[in-house]
Amino acid sequence: MNSSASGDRGIRLIATDLDGTLLNTTGELSGRNAAALKRAQTAGLVVVLVTGRPVRMVLPLARSLNLHGHVICTNGAATHRLPDGESEDARGIALDVLRSVVPRLRQAIPDVGFALEYGDRVVRERVLRDDPESVADILSALTPEYPPALKLIARSAAHDTHALNALINTLAAGQLEATSSGANFSEVAAWGVNKGYALTRLYRSLGLEAAQCLAFGDAHNDLPMFGCVGMSVTMRNAPAEVQRAASQVTASNDEDGVALVIEALLGVG
Repeated sequence: MNSSASGDRGIRLIATDLDGTLLNTTGELSGRNAAALKRAQTAGLVVVLVTGRPVRMVLPLARSLNLHGHVICTNGAATHRLPDGESEDARGIALDVLRSVVPRLRQAIPDVGFALEYGDRVVRERVLRDDPESVADILSALTPEYPPALKLIARSAAHDTHALNALINTLAAGQLEATSSGANFSEVAAWGVNKGYALTRLYRSLGLEAAQCLAFGDAHNDLPMFGCVGMSVTMRNAPAEVQRAASQVTASNDEDGVALVIEALLGVG
């Protein structure tokens, strides 16, 4: 992509995934990627981190970059204001949905183990991690006094992640939707909640249109985000089906692919 073509796009917002995209394979942020995001924000663009990670794992990075505005966490289930981390939009999974769907999934997938992600904490079944804070049955951890869980995590040794996602999406259609970020478990949200849902709500609240937004990602949970922006960029390390869905493929996450695109967009170099 050349710099003149980039400038003609009128991009006003940059949304980027973290793992496998902005961060390298060791989970670190390179100096070049950090500088590119800071340069974009200084140029007046809105920079948004959009990730499957919970807010407790995102705020330190956002603050280290001195980002303003918002971060989108837990695959779109929670949007938080910067720099204080205040929750501005949350779509958790209703208790009655969990009580209905979890037994159904256990019957179909006998070895499945669950965890519930709340943003400020996670509750796991002992089959996933045998420690004093784990529970035998995730349903025993549900309480109406606490905000709804933002994400249900499911793992099965008998099914790879894509097969597990397909099973969950069939058995819980209309109630939950499962996706993956490249990890060895399914990430399950309330029906209709994904990165695209949250990013669309955010950019519309800022008075922006899809054509003014650019999204970076590398995994299946980034596909809804690709579908709601004018320009989608994936990494050379992304699966083939994710590369086909993007409007552009950049260098890998170990080669500062995000920075390369932003630098071209800003006419740097």
